[in-house]
Amino acid sequence: MNSSIDFIGDIHGHYDELVVLLKKLGYEERGGAFRYPGDARTVVFLGDYIDRGSRVRDTVNLVRAMRDAGSAVALLGNHEFNALSFWHENGAGGRPIKSIRGGYLREHSFNKVAIHVKTVESYRGRKAEFQEMLDFLKTLPLYLETDLFRAQHACFDLKCADVLKAEGIRSFMDGDFDELIARANDKNDEYDDSLYWPISLFLKGPELDLPEGVTFRDAEGVNRKRTRIRWWINPKNVTLQDLSFQPGVELPPREVPLEIQTRDFYGENERPVFFGHYWLTGMPELIRDNVCCLDYSVAGYRGDGRLVAYRFDGEQKLDNRKFVSVEAGTAL
Repeated sequence: MNSSIDFIGDIHGHYDELVVLLKKLGYEERGGAFRYPGDARTVVFLGDYIDRGSRVRDTVNLVRAMRDAGSAVALLGNHEFNALSFWHENGAGGRPIKSIRGGYLREHSFNKVAIHVKTVESYRGRKAEFQEMLDFLKTLPLYLETDLFRAQHACFDLKCADVLKAEGIRSFMDGDFDELIARANDKNDEYDDSLYWPISLFLKGPELDLPEGVTFRDAEGVNRKRTRIRWWINPKNVTLQDLSFQPGVELPPREVPLEIQTRDFYGENERPVFFGHYWLTGMPELIRDNVCCLDYSVAGYRGDGRLVAYRFDGEQKLDNRKFVSVEAGTAL
């Protein structure tokens, strides 16, 4: 892989904005896939292609065509993982997870069914193609790491990376799928070989229980009792608000629990890391010169988000001038 890479954040079925962004970046459609002239650059998609937007099928087909043509790498997002779990029967392959209620690895509650509505609608009348889409999702890597950068959907955790490397797991195709997806959903380690925490951290990031009585409603109206946290800062000697990475949520000035204070964090001397997942707002800017989030809420309910890319050329100190974005609602 060359060092000229365009990292693109969460798309969530916003196909029009994706095409506009690719063209703005200089990609051209040739032979059924978008490519950069002379193949001088490639794209790394950071996951979350499905759900929320109205053109999920078109988005997946575009991403898959680029991946198959060698002009992009597509990583797995938490929404893709959730879809694989949602449609996978608990106990398929002979490994039932007793702590999971219901017949599937992801419960079919009202809120979780609602999340997948746009995806199902996009494949209405195309059952075989829907299954092909799920098979494609199984092949997507959990993370990408080179000597110049790291990339994943949510959080890069060095210890979790070591666990996955030791088992030779980069995607759900690196072994028996039934077994791996069950291990990834085994939160309580019923079989002593759970992959829940390493995979959850890569795809969803670390979270922290909120103080008793403190809740907030997320962008989909779900009442939440946990907050996402900034995994790249030292958790010692900071407040809960300092550590929380839940834009727009005000938390009481409580001390961070001891078990969180002792967790590892992504240091300032680590190679640049690229990710999405966190629903930022406004114009894109670096979190730190080696920490770059590219989810700027293109699928946000307010309609004022952006689809964002970062043009990387191997630099080890990232540059705010290298963001490229298009507004949500931009039409072809």
